Order: sequence, then structure tokens, then C-alpha cells
Amino acid sequence: MNKNDFEYLLTKKAWEDKEFADLLTSNPYQALAQLGVSIPGNIKLKVVQQKKDTLYFTIPAFDKKRSQEKPFQLNQIDIWSSGKMFLWLASAEQKAKLLQLRNSIFTTGANHE
Repeated sequence: MNKNDFEYLLTKKAWEDKEFADLLTSNPYQALAQLGVSIPGNIKLKVVQQKKDTLYFTIPAFDKKRSQEKPFQLNQIDIWSSGKMFLWLASAEQKAKLLQLRNSIFTTGANHE
């Protein structure tokens, strides 16, 4: 895992600071704001702290209109992973927005190591 990677910094902060970890799951907008990351109000955000005995799957939203226009093709979903910890499934447009949010921590000039 890269020490300049947002997920690394976020995980490290949550593991080292229980109050931050609790805030991250109860009010992720406020927790991320502490790191200089601003999430637009129209973006829903949910942070889940993984458990050792639980397997998590994130299924992309079903778009009935789009599925009626043309059949499903794997390349309609952009799969992006960050190390072995995170996997985002999103359209190219959504990925660009998510990457912009993800990388915004590095444009604030804050050092969170």
C-alpha cells in the first residue's frame, strides 16, 4: 500500500484514532472534512468498517432504462481498484468524479502522516 494513497491515509487515521473512526462511520462527511476532503451534498457517502468474519459485495445500481436500450456489456462498467483493499464499480463519468474527490486530499496541502 502506498503511503501517499488516500485510502492508506484514511485507514491509518481510523486505526490510530478511535474517535475519528467512530465519526467516520457515524458522520463520514464531517470526518472527511477534517482531512480537507469536501463531498458535494448531492453525493451520498457511506463508510463501513469491515469485520473479519464478513464478506462484502458492492453491486452497481441497476439502470432499467439503459439495460433496455442495449444489452449489458462488461466495458459499460469501469472497474477501478486501489491495492487489495478497495474496489469501485462506476461509470467513467462517476469514476472521474470519485477520483477527483479521492484525490482532493492531496490538493489541500495538508499532511496527515
